[in-house]
Amino acid sequence: MLTRLLIVLTILIAGNVYWWVRYRQAETNRNIDGREREAQLDALQDRWVQFTCISILLIMLLAPLGNAVLQSQ
Repeated sequence: MLTRLLIVLTILIAGNVYWWVRYRQAETNRNIDGREREAQLDALQDRWVQFTCISILLIMLLAPLGNAVLQSQ
């Protein structure tokens, strides 16, 4: 059970690090103008929030199922 929890947390952390890196790259990209950069940053923020929310929802939905499977063994 601890291994599964660590795997889930690792995926959540890795995903957040991925979106943070993408955000920082867009933030420091000087090849585009200010409006385009702001549009990219807004889109990245939206995707980042969507990833985090979906990850948390999946964890909350699958945790009871995993617990039930473990208790039935």
